[in-house]
Amino acid sequence: MKISDLEFEMELAGVDKADIADILKLYNNKAINTNMVDEELAKRGYPKIFDVDYDMYEEEEEWDDDDYFSVEKFPHKNRYE
Repeated sequence: MKISDLEFEMELAGVDKADIADILKLYNNKAINTNMVDEELAKRGYPKIFDVDYDMYEEEEEWDDDDYFSVEKFPHKNRYE
């Protein structure tokens, strides 16, 4: 991930431009570690952006296949009768 990608993601998440500049200055000459960036965002009062908590997206109801009709594919060769 590039620094420009980090900056873009933070702008989309609504992080203040001054905070973005400060965070990017901290990690300017270091290897990019998104966990460290998320920790810095949490210190400043922003939610984590780069760490996805998949348990949060757990579905309450399971997907029901009966809601959709089956589709019969066409054969790849033409059949003339």
